[in-house]
Amino acid sequence: MGLFGTIQTANTGLQASQLGLQVVGNNVANSSTPGYIRQRLELETNPATRMGGLLLGNGVRPTGITQLVDKALMERMFAAGSDKAAGEVLNQAYESLENLVGSLSGGLRESMISFNNALHDLSATPNDRSLRDFVILQGESLARDIRSTFQSVSDLQGSVNGELANVATSINEKIAGIAKLNVSISTAEGGGAIRSDATGLREQRYKLIEELSALVDVHIQEQATGSISVFVGGDFLVADGIHRDVEKAYNEKIGGFELQIRQSQAPLQANAGRYGALIRSREEVYGSFVSDLDSLASALSSTVNEIHTQGQGRKGFDSLLSSQSGLTGVPLRNAQLIPPPVNGNFEIQLVDPSGNPISFHRIEVRSTNQINDSTIDSIVADINSIDGLSARINSERKVEISSTNPGASFAFANDTSGFLKSIGFNTFFVGSTAKDIDINPVLKANSDFLAISRSGISRDTAILTDLVDIVDRPLDSLGGRSVQGVFNENVAKLGQRISLQRSITQGANDLHSLLTGQHLGITGVNLDEESIKMLAYNRSFQANARVITTANEMLEILLQL
Repeated sequence: MGLFGTIQTANTGLQASQLGLQVVGNNVANSSTPGYIRQRLELETNPATRMGGLLLGNGVRPTGITQLVDKALMERMFAAGSDKAAGEVLNQAYESLENLVGSLSGGLRESMISFNNALHDLSATPNDRSLRDFVILQGESLARDIRSTFQSVSDLQGSVNGELANVATSINEKIAGIAKLNVSISTAEGGGAIRSDATGLREQRYKLIEELSALVDVHIQEQATGSISVFVGGDFLVADGIHRDVEKAYNEKIGGFELQIRQSQAPLQANAGRYGALIRSREEVYGSFVSDLDSLASALSSTVNEIHTQGQGRKGFDSLLSSQSGLTGVPLRNAQLIPPPVNGNFEIQLVDPSGNPISFHRIEVRSTNQINDSTIDSIVADINSIDGLSARINSERKVEISSTNPGASFAFANDTSGFLKSIGFNTFFVGSTAKDIDINPVLKANSDFLAISRSGISRDTAILTDLVDIVDRPLDSLGGRSVQGVFNENVAKLGQRISLQRSITQGANDLHSLLTGQHLGITGVNLDEESIKMLAYNRSFQANARVITTANEMLEILLQL
């Protein structure tokens, strides 16, 4: 090798120093560029050359310019970003529900108290028509407040469905950009043959992945070619230059909208990110409150109706149409009546204009899972067979009963089967959910039909006594809790969930900040470090130049010999 080999070896050092200085210069130039990942010149020793019994070094060679990044840490940061975004969405959902319930709960709670107070007032003077009207008015106000609360929360649920389309558009934009950058990066890096990272392109892709992870929780796999595959819940959205779009679609199984992969129509299985949190907001935050409100409305309607159907008002009915309908020609257990009637009976009383009884008739309701079980048709036939009454099933499958004797009317009593409540005869409420609960239109039209007596028309106030304090009475259907107690419990439970979610969100934010700080500590440009590297490359360049100068001087001496 000799002196020429020495010059060549030193020249490799000069080139390495020049490249190193260029990398340092690029880092310094991008020290304030958001998302920039600092670079490092990768060097390795050239293979040695044998000269006799010696192995002489051949200098240094650059092998690549790579980015300083901990990919495992980055993926953890993306996951923390998904949790952070999910927490923020859930926080917003709980805050919206808290504000709504805060503005409505006072009205609903007051409506319960006012309804109960109206019953108390009527129990003191049961013959006061204005107080009967007031009971019905307060009952209507209570039902309206329940419906209003339900509708307001349902509107919040509906707003989630509108947001899903925006999320789908954002996801499709991100994955299309990632797929395009996959091709560009693979091309720039020679499909992995070049041991350098495509700076600029990779930063753009990392940014898109970070934005995508805020929408859905993703799993990233990088290939040897430099491209990445993006998975969500086991389904790939991006592979090399291919991407699969998502779209908003209705899922009959869950009874709501969701995002599906367009090509396979498979649901997007996201547990975190904005999308995952939106679904949880709809199903858990809003859905749970609606479910609790439904239980409250159902228990209130069922319990009040169960009592009210046993009694009589100040006058009998000339005609009556059931508020509910059911399937005819099938046993009552299959007639789609809610709740299904049980084995028992009920009484129909025919009364004169003064309310005095003319006759009593017991209607048997058979529901023993036997071949001779009652049907709606058979019960209507039994009622129709009573002298002075006419009964039929109309085109809407509702039952109509009419008095055929002038001046005579009818009333109900002693229902042990629950048929009257299920079919909707002599009830206080109609509807059985928070969406449709209301006062029976028959009572709205005439408060004389408000049942307060158990033993006959205007005979006593036993039914009214049973209705007093109904909202504060422990109910079996609510697990031994009262209607008002359940509502107060739901409001308190909401407050606990809000507090817990805020803590979870704060924890997710802290973790994301911690991981982001660690990530920036690795990828960010430290000007002090770059200054040290710059000095090192400068000294290396000077030293290698000095080696070349010295070798050149030695060559001149040889030439002068």
